[in-house]
Amino acid sequence: MQTLLDIQLHNRKLFHRFLSQFTLEQLNTIPEGFNNNIVWNIAHSLVTQQLLMYKLSGLSLHIPQEWVGMFAKGTKPERDLTADEVSAIDAALFSTHEEMIEDFKQGVFSDFKPYTTSTKMELNDIAAAQTFVLFHDGLHIGSVLALAKLV
Repeated sequence: MQTLLDIQLHNRKLFHRFLSQFTLEQLNTIPEGFNNNIVWNIAHSLVTQQLLMYKLSGLSLHIPQEWVGMFAKGTKPERDLTADEVSAIDAALFSTHEEMIEDFKQGVFSDFKPYTTSTKMELNDIAAAQTFVLFHDGLHIGSVLALAKLV
């Protein structure tokens, strides 16, 4: 379990680095041939983690509900995000990670509803969901790396 938490924190630090090193304009830029941007990919990864781990466990999300409509699967950027919104996403990368650690300690993930992802991966328990989140993060880190070369 600790290794998975360490990997997730590493991913969050990578996302934070992109949010810190790029301008607001760069974070919001959608290069030709793409349908999203750097900040969307980062927020999407955060929202996906919350949905797969918390919603499927019947728990409240630790992010604003508005973010689900903006960054969940099937969405795309509809407008540029403000500096305050980017800062809130950046802060949530770490606050949600800490909350997840505490929630694991408290055993709150006991009522997980099985789910099959769009890639046909079956998530039958919280351990599978957490592992899939790491895979999903990796996909979006790759997207961010590609976008970063173009903005």
